[in-house]
Amino acid sequence: MLSKDEKSFKEKRSDFRHRVVDAVYDRIPASVVEHIGNANKEIIYAVEGIFDSLIKRIDDRIERTKTRHEKMEKGDNPDEEDAEESK
Repeated sequence: MLSKDEKSFKEKRSDFRHRVVDAVYDRIPASVVEHIGNANKEIIYAVEGIFDSLIKRIDDRIERTKTRHEKMEKGDNPDEEDAEESK
């Protein structure tokens, strides 16, 4: 068991990693660090866009399925409008 003042291996590893990154960044011009940070954010935004489009496709599929089920419950043929929409 660790005492109150003792850090776990995970905390020590995290502290070491931060010290290494800080040491490297201290030797790079601030403008380069800013560009690296902005590039990292752009990658995250790109991945976010991919996930947003996937979520939209899922939502569209759910909505189309609900509409088809509503038409089937009314006795309509849901394929008729789907064929017209694809033209």
